[in-house]
Parts: sequence; C-alpha cells; structure tokens
Amino acid sequence: MERQTSFRLGALEKLKSFRGMEKQKSFKMMSTDNFRRHRDSPGKRGDTPLHLAARSGNAAGAQRIIAEFDPEVAAERAAQANHDGETPLYVAAERGHTDVVREILKVSDVQTAGVKANNSFDAFHIAAKQGHLDCIKKMKILQDVFIH
Repeated sequence: MERQTSFRLGALEKLKSFRGMEKQKSFKMMSTDNFRRHRDSPGKRGDTPLHLAARSGNAAGAQRIIAEFDPEVAAERAAQANHDGETPLYVAAERGHTDVVREILKVSDVQTAGVKANNSFDAFHIAAKQGHLDCIKKMKILQDVFIH
C-alpha cells in the first residue's frame, strides 16, 4: 500500500497554482469593510440621499435634504444622476411620488427637469408611461421643456 503525502506538510502550498489562488480576490476572506452589497443598496446603483428619498416617497426627507444646502448646491444635487442616468426627479416621477416631485421642482431648473436617463426617457415621459397623472400635472409648469 502506497503512502500518500499529507496536506499538512505543505505539498499544495508549493504549487504555483495554489499561490495564485490565494492572491485571487474571490478566494480571500471577506472582511467587514469589503462585504457584498445588496442589489438595491445606494453604493451599487450610485444613488444619492435625495435619490433614496425620492425612491421611497419620503417628501419630508427630500425637503430636509434640500434645506441642508444653498439653493445653487441644492439645484446641483437635484440634477445629479445615478449610474442609470436617473435624476431624483426622474425616480420620484417613475414611482408616482407627487409630494417628492413638488419638493424637487422647487429647486430644479428647466435643464434639470429635461435630463434624459440612459433609457432615453425624461421625468415627464416616464411619469406618462407609468400612468402617474398627478406627477404630470405637477410638472406641467415645465411643459415647454418636455414637449419639443
């Protein structure tokens, strides 16, 4: 009967392929800093806190976030797009959150409201596609931007 070498003697550690596996990111133990994020987490999608408030329909949260900044900075935050090209106004209009749409429109300018996402829809058109008539009415004041 042949005697096999034990793994404890380090036979595998001498192999180059095993050392290569140790260096691979997928084989390393994940630390608490490098945990896998959920699909809807803000880090993965690139959402700002204003995006999250718009996504959840939290008008008070959106108002509080907007109030933290000067009007110019608040307008920049309202114009900031995530990885999908969606602005907070787009996200709120897509979900039908009219109170959030109203809060964002207070600081948005005409160009911000007309920004198209990567799917080539702007906030007005996505609200129409989803059938959110109240959001469309709120955005009616910017009608010249959305209807070319």
